[in-house]
Amino acid sequence: MPVALEGIRVIDLSDRMSGAYAARLFGDYGAEVILVEGPEGHPLRHEAPFVNDQPGPDSSLLHGYINWNKHALQRDDASLPDLIATADIIVTTCDLDPSDPLWETLATASETAVHLSITPHGLTGPLAGKPGNHLTHCARVGWSTINRLQDDGPLQLPLRQTGYTAGIAGYVAAMGAHIRCVRTGVGERVDVSELEVMASTSAPWAIVGLFSNSTRMEFGPAGHRFRGSPGPLWHPANGAINFGFGDWARWRDAMTYLGLDEIATDERYEPVLGRHQQDLRPVAAALEEAVSTKDKWDIFHKLAELHCISGVVQDARELIESEQLAARDFFTTTRIGGPNGQSVQAPGAAAKLYTTPFAMQHPAPALSESRSPESSLRAARPARNKKATGARPELPLAGVRVLTFTQAWSGTFSTELLAFLGADVVQIEGRKRPDVWRGAGAPVPRGVVDPDKQQNPLNTNGMFNSVNLCKRAITLDMSSVKGRGIFWDMVPQFDIVAENFSPHVMANWGITLATLQEKRPDIIFASLSGYGRQGPLSEYPANGATTEPMSGLTSIHGYEDGEVMNTGGLYPDPVTGYHFAAAMLTALAHKQKTGEGQRIDLAMMEGVAVQVGDAILDYTVNGRIPGPKGNRHPHIAPHNYYATGDDRWVALAAENDDQWQAVASVLGLDEPRFATMANRKQHEAELDQAISAWCAARTESEIEQALGHVQVCFSLLPSFLEVYREPSQQFLHRGYLQPVTHPETGTHYLPTMPWVMTRSPGPDITHAPCFGEHSEEVLAQELGLSRADYHELEAEGITGKTRI
Repeated sequence: MPVALEGIRVIDLSDRMSGAYAARLFGDYGAEVILVEGPEGHPLRHEAPFVNDQPGPDSSLLHGYINWNKHALQRDDASLPDLIATADIIVTTCDLDPSDPLWETLATASETAVHLSITPHGLTGPLAGKPGNHLTHCARVGWSTINRLQDDGPLQLPLRQTGYTAGIAGYVAAMGAHIRCVRTGVGERVDVSELEVMASTSAPWAIVGLFSNSTRMEFGPAGHRFRGSPGPLWHPANGAINFGFGDWARWRDAMTYLGLDEIATDERYEPVLGRHQQDLRPVAAALEEAVSTKDKWDIFHKLAELHCISGVVQDARELIESEQLAARDFFTTTRIGGPNGQSVQAPGAAAKLYTTPFAMQHPAPALSESRSPESSLRAARPARNKKATGARPELPLAGVRVLTFTQAWSGTFSTELLAFLGADVVQIEGRKRPDVWRGAGAPVPRGVVDPDKQQNPLNTNGMFNSVNLCKRAITLDMSSVKGRGIFWDMVPQFDIVAENFSPHVMANWGITLATLQEKRPDIIFASLSGYGRQGPLSEYPANGATTEPMSGLTSIHGYEDGEVMNTGGLYPDPVTGYHFAAAMLTALAHKQKTGEGQRIDLAMMEGVAVQVGDAILDYTVNGRIPGPKGNRHPHIAPHNYYATGDDRWVALAAENDDQWQAVASVLGLDEPRFATMANRKQHEAELDQAISAWCAARTESEIEQALGHVQVCFSLLPSFLEVYREPSQQFLHRGYLQPVTHPETGTHYLPTMPWVMTRSPGPDITHAPCFGEHSEEVLAQELGLSRADYHELEAEGITGKTRI
């Protein structure tokens, strides 16, 4: 079986989960990954959960999951420069000081290799070097606000999500840089900010609010939710389920099945368009009562028959027992607990690459298996390319061309990431079927309204405009023979065809890997759908709100010891967008080496389930089904959000005793019962009470003045829209939020790439394309169509710039 990344050497110098996960992903596709550790091992070896709850360097389930497919190496600073010189990719997660000798070593290496740096805030900007973690990231980007219930405090995402998502984002950026390095010999320092990665997973909802000048989005798309109120989860007799009833087309059939005959025939609710403008609280309450005695799976399957979207909350046990995941061979087998440990099931890959699949090479190394540096230095390495000379290097994916049918968020975000890396992305829509995130079809909030501009509502929506930068857009009627003929004539000029329809759609148009290869033998055909192309659920309707519960994420999200909750936004969409981009880049690397294309299949359910891997292992190893943990951390205290005297909130987490001592001196809490991390965790309730009392006696600005300069994980909690209406200097300094001028919406700060490449030019950020904006340009460029030819196609409805 071909191996996508064979021959690549990755040196993992990480001390954070994000970098360790990025490094593991290279190993999953055949790279040699060397984990360099000190005497006590990688920090993940000391992170809960543990086998039988017994800490030990080989018993951490997180280490077993994040550090598999790696070899361990004893760290020796004297030989480290020579080891780094053998690497193709080096991963770090520390804020290195330029005076540190390692900085110069890495600077030299990045001339002809890729140095991937993933840090809390990036290597530059006002927050560079300041401690930060998942709690403060959720505060700074708005997640803790949009997750919260109206009568409760802020709520972070499930604890490990920053580590997972920043890891996959780092892999995406580093793979792009590596592809260019192979092509040109020019290396790169890829500077990834965890903060910006997490902002990318929430920002579009804020852009919607800013474009529509609406405060409805202040708490995210779920709005102001109250504890105990029905939705977005309802509670059948045996669990919980999400209903996307606002978008149900067969409203009458679905409500009749659920026994709600009066609601089924209510003319206010029956039309999909306009339904969201109605008061739907009576519907939500009626649904709660109607399903209370029913089986969640009976409801799920029946609604799918009616093509009505829903998603059951599955916990770790249900995922392991899932027929859908079994049919797709989602789980792999690894060993946890060292050489004599137990063999267990764990999530495999987020995406299926059929020519170069994921492979479990070996379990996470035991600390006793660490090799001496000399063994790796003796390993034969091919000569690295000499550094190219001349002009400033081009963007990583310069020359790569992507023809995409992606729409809404997950697919469009993934292809936007490829565009940020320099790919020419041409997005196809139908004149009868514009992208739903433009505001066509499913009701979405209105966009910018400006009476001084000629506007098309399809061009003014914040949702579409926030995830389609740097692309070109055309329209084609793929239901017509002529429209499909134009598509086939374009295929030979493109490297990738991507789509995120239901599995049958492309096949109905005659588009398969075999038919594409007839036109372009080395093409990559990438598909993303709710449940993947095989299995009993493959044709079931799905979106982010329903795959979130189906993936297991909902089962671990919520307040401590409270009910499970969906997140306040469609978190699965950007997560699977990162994974989809990663899969396409992996396939491109293989194609670059062999000239061979391949098929890619990613299920949203699986793309999120891999990010619940530690919870699944807790069940397979310890028999424990994890639930919501709120803002707690397994071993860090304090780790919480605290209310201020002026009704604001702050985030505070002391990750070690030194950080705590600095905080304690400010708060006046230098007490023996709080002196060590173990003591603080034992007395966490009392500690939280003491910090809460201190914060409640002070204003937000007073607390910031007292703690803002302390080297501790600390952040204010701005309101959600504030984060993106008045961008922080950190976002502006690094160019993550950039002013983008659109001909119909004006100028707004929009999210771009969560990385900086220090040896590359940044991409020229262009606005999201208007509907069909580039149809004439692209068809003339690709097919040589004259203006008369184009106008004839426009008259026939095959292409054009207006909806029909």
